[in-house]
Amino acid sequence: MRKTLLGVSLCWFVSLLFFVSCSDNDEVAQGAKFTFQQEVSKLEFTAEKGSRHVLAFHCDKEWSVETDVDWITVAPRTGKAGNSTITVLTKEVNATGEQRAGHILFHADGTTCSIEIEQAWKDIIKLEQTEYEFTNEGGELTFNFSTNVKGHFLLSGSVSGMAWIKPKKDANPKTRAMGKYDYVLTVMPNATHEDRMATFNILIVDENNYDKVLLRSETITVRQKGLPVDVTSDYSADKTVVRLQKHSKGNGVPIVLMGDGFADKDIAGGYYRKVMEKSMENLFTEEPVRSLREYFDVWAVTAVSQNNAFGTQYSTCFNCIIDPKTNGITGDENKVVKYVYAVPELASEEMLAKTIAVVIINTNAYAGVTGMAYDFGKGVTDFAIVFCPIVDGLETPRFREVLTHETIGHGLGKLYDEYAYEGSGTITQSAMAQCQKMQKFGWAQNVSLTGEPQQVPWHDLLADTRYHAVDAYGERLDIYEGACSYMHGAWRPTDESMMHSNMHGFNVPSRREIYKRTMAIALGDSWKYDYEEFVAFDQKHLPVPQKVRSRANASGYVQMYDKKLPHPRMTFKRLQLPE
Repeated sequence: MRKTLLGVSLCWFVSLLFFVSCSDNDEVAQGAKFTFQQEVSKLEFTAEKGSRHVLAFHCDKEWSVETDVDWITVAPRTGKAGNSTITVLTKEVNATGEQRAGHILFHADGTTCSIEIEQAWKDIIKLEQTEYEFTNEGGELTFNFSTNVKGHFLLSGSVSGMAWIKPKKDANPKTRAMGKYDYVLTVMPNATHEDRMATFNILIVDENNYDKVLLRSETITVRQKGLPVDVTSDYSADKTVVRLQKHSKGNGVPIVLMGDGFADKDIAGGYYRKVMEKSMENLFTEEPVRSLREYFDVWAVTAVSQNNAFGTQYSTCFNCIIDPKTNGITGDENKVVKYVYAVPELASEEMLAKTIAVVIINTNAYAGVTGMAYDFGKGVTDFAIVFCPIVDGLETPRFREVLTHETIGHGLGKLYDEYAYEGSGTITQSAMAQCQKMQKFGWAQNVSLTGEPQQVPWHDLLADTRYHAVDAYGERLDIYEGACSYMHGAWRPTDESMMHSNMHGFNVPSRREIYKRTMAIALGDSWKYDYEEFVAFDQKHLPVPQKVRSRANASGYVQMYDKKLPHPRMTFKRLQLPE
């Protein structure tokens, strides 16, 4: 039998030493003796890789050492009689979610000595898989994972991912213990011609405070193939013009819709027309244009692309490129002007200056940008170019919101963004100068570079008791710091709005600017702005709440729309008139 003794040994150590002596029977003297510098009945390691202990000992025989677990390493493993030192090192993080144990076994002349070892556990979310691939047909997706952390599970996802990946089964169990759980999701069919990707993290949050994240998993990536890319052979429909709506009041406010990345099959099959009509309907969902629709003219111009996909290997009519890092969009703006001129009623510099051109990009990417200030050689005009993808899909709220934000907010109302990027700090001098330049034209009246109540552009509305109550969304007109994409040094009228996170409609300062520009374009110089006339109109046509996006639902799924749209291109750019 094996016997372990602890006692005092007078050997090569100067101080009092603890020793373990082991033999193959009850008589200690008959076996080899191990004498250790310190008490070594148990070695405790941290959860991290590289946690170590150094053992100095004396053995009167040649010795060897081994372990009965694979998560530590010992060196050296053999030695001669006399004084020796070994290093015991953990080879990996303890990601099991539980404390684990084992032994170091010393052998000498038939004697075995055992020292217990333990490694603490690390709080973990252990994923069985982090990469998933799907065809364009979609299917069921299951995230299997295990954890030892007590809390509530949330699934956070990238902006581009959540619209085409739908929740099916929640992961939250009724009890909490180390165990295996899963989220079950449905990957929707990909009706586009582009591959797409979504990224997710599983969050464990405090059960009483979902904003307190206790642990975040590795990133889970889901990739899905798109439909085969088409190549156009028939360009005969290019620059075909269809009038979708004619004004019945005033002289008309012209909007021209066109698309990029639509092949001949998309046009012949009716998809292009469907996109144009849906885009038009989306534009008239928010006040005040909802109630001013009779003043607008809307045309659709067919733009045939060689391919219905984007990238360096493909070619599209307006050569639109979306930067995945900034969500910014570039395109051939001079060519957009040529397609506006395809509309006979707008084929003049005078009419072009009043027009909003909207390029719908045939992809579900989250992006959007508006060029607000263009010069055709005689000074800055009201002409605007909007580039907007079919964000998340044609029938989704996200597409409606982004298209409205860009076209009605930036393009028609000449409004500035009311959001601020986290960590953006104080507005820079160059950004301030750009805003001041816009405001000299009477634009950007929904933001302020001062927080003084008497100096903000909406000071008269602030003083009007008719706007002192909260609106249908619970928003109150006031002065809130954070706008123009900066946290400090710029102010906005309401906490949330269509120009902030594309929610809660346009606030009253924004509605006023949209109203003023609509009436000025549609009625010309005969119309003069009157404050009381606007208020009477506005009070009669207050915003109608749309379906509000929630940050997380009761089942624990969370949509993390944490990327704002990029600051619109507000540079004063010279474009060419078509010959």
